[in-house]
Amino acid sequence: MKIVGPTLTALLLVLGTTTFAQSGSLDSDFHGDGLVTTSFGTGPSMGASVVIQLDGKVIVAGYSYADLHRVFALARYNTDGSLDNSFGASGKVTTGFGTGNAQGWSVAIQPDGKIVVVGSARVGTTADLAIARYNTSGTLDTSFGIDGKVTTDYAGGQDYGYSVAIQHDGRIVVAGSTSLSFAVDLALARYNMDGTLDGSFGVGGKATTAFGTAPDQARSVVIQPDGMIVVAGFASISSGKDFVLARYDTNGNLDSGFGVEGKVIIDFAAWHDYGYSVLIDVAGKIVVAGYAENATDVDFALARFNTNGIIDPSFGVNGKVITDFAADDDYGFSVAIQQDGKIVVAGNTRIGIHSDFAMARYNTDGTLDNSFGGDGQVTTDFGTGYNHAYAVAIQPNGRIVVAGFSGFGDDADFAVARYLSGLDIGVIEFSLINNALLIYPNPIQDHATLKYTLQTAETITIQLLDMQGKAVQTFVEGQHQAAGAHQQAIDLPEALPSGSYLIAISSPKGRFTVQVVK
Repeated sequence: MKIVGPTLTALLLVLGTTTFAQSGSLDSDFHGDGLVTTSFGTGPSMGASVVIQLDGKVIVAGYSYADLHRVFALARYNTDGSLDNSFGASGKVTTGFGTGNAQGWSVAIQPDGKIVVVGSARVGTTADLAIARYNTSGTLDTSFGIDGKVTTDYAGGQDYGYSVAIQHDGRIVVAGSTSLSFAVDLALARYNMDGTLDGSFGVGGKATTAFGTAPDQARSVVIQPDGMIVVAGFASISSGKDFVLARYDTNGNLDSGFGVEGKVIIDFAAWHDYGYSVLIDVAGKIVVAGYAENATDVDFALARFNTNGIIDPSFGVNGKVITDFAADDDYGFSVAIQQDGKIVVAGNTRIGIHSDFAMARYNTDGTLDNSFGGDGQVTTDFGTGYNHAYAVAIQPNGRIVVAGFSGFGDDADFAVARYLSGLDIGVIEFSLINNALLIYPNPIQDHATLKYTLQTAETITIQLLDMQGKAVQTFVEGQHQAAGAHQQAIDLPEALPSGSYLIAISSPKGRFTVQVVK
């Protein structure tokens, strides 16, 4: 396992770029040493979610303190790790929901570049699901809800939003939990572009799912290319907690073709298993990450499922992987998938009272990737205090960004680290024909032409992606093409919402993208 920290980084810089370029090393192009911390003033601040803009800027969302209560907090960083002064006040934004506590848990970017943050806000004696939407400058978007904010109550109990995803049509899907008395269920809500609940979804825009009579929580949501909604989390089953998955159709009904009547339960043979993050890989398989607690310690836990919800036996041991960092406890909280299909899980590892950022990278079969940190594992210490990572994202150039917090108590700050992945993104050498545009016309009405040149023969896939990197449409899939000039018709569906998208040309070696506007 590689341990990366400020002292080691300095040594690597002295040794030279060849040593520093090892996969899993901190990226010295990011703030000089790969590490950034950001204070929001008095009181602790925690980064809970990270997303990458098309231009490579990094947005971290979570919470901080203002006037003795918690508020939504966002920071945006330039590609060099400096705060982006064009965003909010010197790169930072805070948003309160009245005088009660509010916590941001998840952030997403719409196709038009607007930023959506979800979490919870105290309204009276209970917590409600809370959403805020921001313009690209960091100001609240007053066309959304009331002055840019929305709160949603399910049934008068405690309601929390933990994850957000943007549909291809721009509608906003939020997953979390709702509780009334002793019952806690998975909660799902869908909103129109103006922040009103979408009445065509579930009951009045809301859906709940129980996995029994004990507490259940949805911690992550992802939308499949076909519009189906997959939610991952955990539920109390018998005497312990297990990973759970639920899949819903576009109307908010459980998908009877997934698992058992739309639900899946996976036990890692531990006391408690917590699913915290879900993604769909390029093959349509569902990857869930979290952690498993047994009698002696806590370890990273990872599982992969086929599209029908059945565990994938070709992954790990019977579809499951456990990873120990040789510490007391290891908590996995977030998963990302690289362009080469390798899987990155981020969280923290703890020895005694001290904790560090922790990452593990896996090959597509679930084995640890020994090219990453020497044994597939990397830990990072920001210095003294607790260092907890809660989110991971992959930049378009393949570099890995991890966000969380660092520090003790009231001195805790947003913490961001960026790592080299070892990917050489853009190995496919595309060139423009006669210095013309790669794709034209752009903006696209309904039809366009993509022109490109391959320097060598490649197996090519061409897709339309949304601004979060999710596939919207596939034009060419796994087609062997000779070296030379090529062109591809790009026909967009009439129902596709206006906004910014990416055209991605990829092969097993890498990927090249170009932004388009409809």
